[in-house]
Amino acid sequence: MHAEQPMESSQQKLTLFDDRYGIGAYARLLALMAQPCVSFAAMAAQFGVTRERVRQWQSEFLPDAPRGRARRRLCVLQQARQRLLTDPLFKTFYRHARTRFEPRQVGLIRARAGFRTRTARVNGHVVAIRKARLKSGRSNGAVIHVLTTTRRTVDFVYYQLAGGDFLFVPWKDLPGVSTTFLDSPGSKYQQYRNTFAAAESHAGAASNVN
Repeated sequence: MHAEQPMESSQQKLTLFDDRYGIGAYARLLALMAQPCVSFAAMAAQFGVTRERVRQWQSEFLPDAPRGRARRRLCVLQQARQRLLTDPLFKTFYRHARTRFEPRQVGLIRARAGFRTRTARVNGHVVAIRKARLKSGRSNGAVIHVLTTTRRTVDFVYYQLAGGDFLFVPWKDLPGVSTTFLDSPGSKYQQYRNTFAAAESHAGAASNVN
């Protein structure tokens, strides 16, 4: 019986909170507290209480939740993630990667002012993000793309192609600083077109990015 008392007490607090602030108020409060960029002042205004009361609620309902500077740092990171997804190239890469991998498998890489826009992690591998350049003219009717690689050691290079397509090429398979991709069935890079399969077949730790 004693083991059930904390659960009953918690349920009672929830009921009393909803009775006072409206049905669903407790769930709404927790949802707001889970958003680090929502200030205690904004929450206080919604519930008609003081900021100090909101701090008390956090201590009571979410004692282990980040607070103070830690919460502000989380807000800064959240804003940096939002800015990152306004970058057209990164947004395209992320959209493609998310069709194949779970959110936890697509990781961002920290930079001094937020996150890197041209490097990310996919399934534990370091990926450079590039946009292939269309080369004027064609070869036997096939479109030619110029692929610019990176001198920094990574595991793969993602290339945005024309028409919403992409390549996902192992870095070690790319020669020198740049090469070309002839978009035809006979191309050596055709096997990497519109697929992340290479990231699944390559085992081992990813390269370090400092």
